Amino acid sequence: MKLIKNNESRWQEKEGYSKKILLEGVVQEIKIKAGETAKSHHHKVQKEIFYFLSDFGYWIVNGEQIKPKIGDCLIIEPMDKHTVINESEKDYIYLAFKINYAENDLYWD
Repeated sequence: MKLIKNNESRWQEKEGYSKKILLEGVVQEIKIKAGETAKSHHHKVQKEIFYFLSDFGYWIVNGEQIKPKIGDCLIIEPMDKHTVINESEKDYIYLAFKINYAENDLYWD
């Protein structure tokens, strides 16, 4: 058994987003701050499964706009180009579950 306490992890500031690693890169809490955008990117190997804790933002995936609601899941396959946009005045927060995670598997479009 392992209890992972959210408040023991620190936010890492990235370009257009912040992430908090909860489980060795495999489980992350992601935050797109109010008015910010995580620019278009893709992964060659990893699959990402996102679970939404808020619904203040939207996504562009392979050219299609998607607006997940709280409790929805979005699966991003390898090579899917995706952008996350938060035009609201509140933080957009969701969980990321990464399959075949590798720190260097991030390619800006």
